[in-house]
Amino acid sequence: MHPRTAGPYTLLSVLGIGALGRVHLARTQKGERIAVRVIRGEFAADPRFRGRLREEVDIVARVRSPRVAAVLDADVDADVPWLATEYVPAPSLAVLLSRCGPLSVDGVRRLGVELAEALAAIHDAGAVHRDLKPANVLVPAAGLRVVDVGIVRAAAASPLTRGGGLIGAAGYLAPEQLLNGPGEPASDVFALGGVLLHAATWRAPFGTGDVAAVLHRVLRVGPDLRGLAPGLVPVVAACLHPDPARRPAPREVRAALAAPATPPTLADEIPAQRTAAVHTSEGAAARVAASDLGPS
Repeated sequence: MHPRTAGPYTLLSVLGIGALGRVHLARTQKGERIAVRVIRGEFAADPRFRGRLREEVDIVARVRSPRVAAVLDADVDADVPWLATEYVPAPSLAVLLSRCGPLSVDGVRRLGVELAEALAAIHDAGAVHRDLKPANVLVPAAGLRVVDVGIVRAAAASPLTRGGGLIGAAGYLAPEQLLNGPGEPASDVFALGGVLLHAATWRAPFGTGDVAAVLHRVLRVGPDLRGLAPGLVPVVAACLHPDPARRPAPREVRAALAAPATPPTLADEIPAQRTAAVHTSEGAAARVAASDLGPS
């Protein structure tokens, strides 16, 4: 039996199921819709996970940006911990790209501008996303929203995930995350470069296949930039540099990509198929975006 409430919120339906638990569409006492992540019991039983989640919630709650889904409330000490965030009724970038194909050069520029704005706000608050990927980018008409900030770091604190596999999405994790731990602000910039490369070419940034092969390419081979428009190559290549110290800051990425030709919002670049994607059932549209860990 799944819970019907989380704190003061009524759980209405399941939006998605990830490694950490279920994400529910919920209703506040005033009738507003929010998203509530209810943590799996196995994680809830681990005090190290709870401690790290508490730290992450405190940090992520400081993020204030129209590009990031805000943390609204949480109870890490409840018998069943939960986290409430803004509900964004929109498909993920992963869904849109799978249905509509790659973006134009101007669309990739706009995507980069909006993601760089999101990362700048996250880093200014002292947070790091650590799992930026197309599935964690929602695309409402008013401009994209980044979700699931900091979730990976909390998961990494638990013995349920330590040593038990990859924490994050292969091909978007930076080399230093694979070698040394959960990552740093520059690791988010690496992921940003991977998202832009995928959006521009419709290819996984470091190819597909066995996870070990993908990780080898990240660590030893580098990205495949074929098919990327010449005007995008310098900034994408800089974001994907193996040395985090040589990657640009988010504001530098924004400055490099901003141009008069970019559309007002990323949604303006999505073809007519976007309407069909938005009007699929809310559960289906959000299911990809609600994933905690794993491939995009």
